[in-house]
This record gives sequence, C-alpha cells and structure tokens, in this order.
Amino acid sequence: MKIAILTDSSYGGSLKDFKDLYQVPLMITEENGNGIPDDENLTEDYFYELLEKQALKTSLTTPKTMLEMWDKLLTEYDQIIFMSLSKGLSGQFATFRMLSETEDKYKGKVFVVDTNGVSIILQHLVRNVAVWIAENKTGFEIMELTLQKHNKFSAFIIPKNLETLKRGGRITPAAAALAKMLKITPILRYNGQIDKQGTARTFKKAVLEALELLKKEKKGIKEIDISYSKIQEETLELLKSLIAKEGFTINLEAKLPKVIASHTGPETVALVAWDKGE
Repeated sequence: MKIAILTDSSYGGSLKDFKDLYQVPLMITEENGNGIPDDENLTEDYFYELLEKQALKTSLTTPKTMLEMWDKLLTEYDQIIFMSLSKGLSGQFATFRMLSETEDKYKGKVFVVDTNGVSIILQHLVRNVAVWIAENKTGFEIMELTLQKHNKFSAFIIPKNLETLKRGGRITPAAAALAKMLKITPILRYNGQIDKQGTARTFKKAVLEALELLKKEKKGIKEIDISYSKIQEETLELLKSLIAKEGFTINLEAKLPKVIASHTGPETVALVAWDKGE
C-alpha cells in the first residue's frame, strides 16, 4: 500500500526530510481582510513586516485547496494521512475530519489525524508516521497510534516580546506596559492549546524555570526540541547556552511557523521534551 503524508503550514519543517511528504497552506489575514496563503510565496521578511504593523489573524486551509490536494494525491497514493495542527488551536482538524468521513470518495482513503501538535511537535509526529508507514501500518492504525502520543510531551512557550500579544488583544495594554516596566516574562504551557503557566522576572529566568519544569515532568530526559520566531542572535545564543548548562542537548531545532508567530510575535521560543523512548 502506498501512503502519502500531508500536513499544513503549522508544520514548520522541510518537506525534503521525508519521502512522500506534502503540505497545504493555512491562511493569514490582514486587518483589511486580505487573505494570504501561508506558502513559499509568503517570505519571512514580508511576513514580519506585516506583523510589525498590524494584528494578523489566521484561518484554516480553504476547502478548495484541501480537496484539490486530496484528489491529486489519490491519483498516485492508496491512502493519505493528513496531520493538521492541534484541534485546540484551529478548526482545521474538525472541518476536514468531517469531510473525510462524509464524502464517499474519501472514506477509507483519507485519514485526518488528531495530532494535538504544531511546529516541532508535529515534526516529531511526522517522523513517527514515516516509520509506521515503513512498517506497513494502515491509515486507521496510524490514527490510533498518534492518539497515544498526546500525553507523551511537555511543552512551554516563552514570548520575550509582548507587543503582538497586546495588539491581538491576548493581553491588555496595561498588563503589557507593567510587564515591560518590571521585566516580567510570561511562561505559557502548550498541551494542544495554550494556557498560562506562570511568570518570571526576565527572559533568562523564564527559560530556566521552563527547563526545570521539563526536568520535573520528563524525568531522565537529556534531549529537548526548540523552535523560535524571528529572534536576535544574542538571544538565541543565550537560549542555547542555558539549555547546555542545564545538561540538555538539542534534538530538533526549527523556526516557529508563521501562523503561530502571527499570534505570539517575534522573539518567542518554544521548548519541548518527550517521554524517554518517544
């Protein structure tokens, strides 16, 4: 059986990393309502120019784009594993799971997987799926195996710059001003959706606290994955030095996808650790 892996632009990795891996764009919308596909034509430089000036919104892949991709892939493959970003962040999963199960020509052929992931978590899961396909697992089996991964990771997001969160209404201007004055950095937990974990005085302390939480929650782990939006080189060097001093090595490293940076802004880092053996 020949199986394609399809993901969306919340993946953030290289499509060249795996055979038979494809991607569809999510949408980024400007304040004037202009929708931009999050594909290779949207350069990083232009995206961050837009983000600096306005509050950007994101939305799911257009049904036309998705169904055209499914139809195209099914001319070459027997099944498609579609790995979207977490259902806690978008309607992407729910919309296309419904279409895959109600349209006769996709039943038993397109499997929309509940990944609970985004960015480096999604990249980790795609690597698992590539192995399962090589082991001749079916689409249904891969759906079930992926569900078992939901509680296998701990992840924290640390936004150093709060301007985008303020502009998007996720924190109030007063709270942002106070945080800037007191050098307070929020620590957010990602578990399929984003929740507040705590705060720390300075970005450095926030990173150290997140690393300590990873040690506590994933005992014995030595590797972590990191992702980051547009970031100053000295900040990235600080991040990596703190990771090394805490006894970790970096496994996966990637840029934070634009659809996530649209909400968190520049100078945001994500730290992820998996259970041993995962």
